[in-house]
Amino acid sequence: MFINTLPIIFTYVHLFTPIEAGIFLTAVFGLVYFYTPIINPLWKERACGNWYAILKSAWLGKVALWRAFWPFFLIINGILFYIDYRIANITYTIASWKTVHGMVFLPILWWTIAVWRCSGNTHQRWQAAGARTFTIYLFLELLLRLFISIQHPITLFDCRLLVMEYGDCL
Repeated sequence: MFINTLPIIFTYVHLFTPIEAGIFLTAVFGLVYFYTPIINPLWKERACGNWYAILKSAWLGKVALWRAFWPFFLIINGILFYIDYRIANITYTIASWKTVHGMVFLPILWWTIAVWRCSGNTHQRWQAAGARTFTIYLFLELLLRLFISIQHPITLFDCRLLVMEYGDCL
């Protein structure tokens, strides 16, 4: 998360400074930590069966927080890193980049709800607050990516590709 977007914002766009970004992201974590409920120490994980049962249990908040958070966190960051890698190698256009973001939007919503429901299923409050904060950070990342693709596409995309729409890089 924020591997390519923040350097572009800091270097080319100057929307905000690194200090302002650090203060804002720390304030988001502080607010989420303050509003994260006290953890139930008597919670125990229930056994799960196949993948569908695990996904359903995560949606309902019945699995451990790490089961709901870490697999999808690694997958979504891998996807974001891969599409940025494809852009760096000039094999993706703005339209295909936006299409991938559209395809992962609903799974991100599922993940956010699952993490927030499962955040009571851990023994430390800072872990629950950290997982919740990273879901918010992912939405901020998507907003920054949308901003870059609409307002400053020339900073990320090679506009010499013939398959791009004419108006994307003006």
